[in-house]
Amino acid sequence: MTRKFQLLVDGASDLDATASHAISMAEHLDAELVATEIRNTRWFDSSRKTEAARHLFHDRLTRISDMAADHGVEIADVRQKASTDQPKDIMKIARDINPNMLITGTRGATTGQGLSDRAAGLLNISKYNLLMVKDLDHDTGDYKKILVSADSPVNIAECAAKVADGYDAELTAVQVVDLEEGLVTERVVYLPEAAASSGAGRQRRRLGETVKTPDTLLAKMKENRLARGQALADSIADIARDRGIAASSQVMVGKQSDELARLTRQQRFDLLVMGSKNESVLKRLMHKTAPETIARKVHSSVLAIKKVA
Repeated sequence: MTRKFQLLVDGASDLDATASHAISMAEHLDAELVATEIRNTRWFDSSRKTEAARHLFHDRLTRISDMAADHGVEIADVRQKASTDQPKDIMKIARDINPNMLITGTRGATTGQGLSDRAAGLLNISKYNLLMVKDLDHDTGDYKKILVSADSPVNIAECAAKVADGYDAELTAVQVVDLEEGLVTERVVYLPEAAASSGAGRQRRRLGETVKTPDTLLAKMKENRLARGQALADSIADIARDRGIAASSQVMVGKQSDELARLTRQQRFDLLVMGSKNESVLKRLMHKTAPETIARKVHSSVLAIKKVA
């Protein structure tokens, strides 16, 4: 079955760069592109303006089709029905197309850092894999250095390896470990422990007493976290190596979004691959979803894997 990548075509300043990334992705992963017109219907509230919008879309599509033809990629099964820029409306058309991947630009943000409201909304509600084009310096979409976030709600190892293989790219799997988050540094003595008689080498505890966790135990807990993180990153790199891909793995200590942002900037990664799942309305309203925070901060384009196919 032929893969389908759905490209969202709008009037944003990053459209050409987004189209270049989409064409490159389709070329390297052997897929066809389906173009969907994104139109803010509040701006086209008359038949005259609507007709003008159709002409604009046709001109943009012609330009993108010419770019695609140079790479042997076909813009297939074009949907002439326009969608508003609201994520829920875009998803209605996506359900008819059933793409393997949605591709969108990230310009035009009105809130937050580095991500448009539409891209953020799609990241949170889409059930399809989503490519968000951010790094316009890599306007050809030719990914040579791919970073994979090992901490994922879905198994993204095979998907990441396929992308790296298609681009003949280097893959780096990284697990960011927060050594302090959730670490139990002290505990309260409850009745069973307080009632127990003290034996040889045991200190009797009082009910409600606060007991600090020994430093040696804390050090061991942190060591175990680092070891688990390294094993997780290694497992992704091993799958890539089995495909003949140049791959490495590493563990970093700190906050996930901050460390990934720093790494993509300092080592100039072209693409970040991470797992994602639909988040609750409450989390979306509070802007507390981890994938969205990461996507806003990183300097590379982001491929969010929603489902493994």
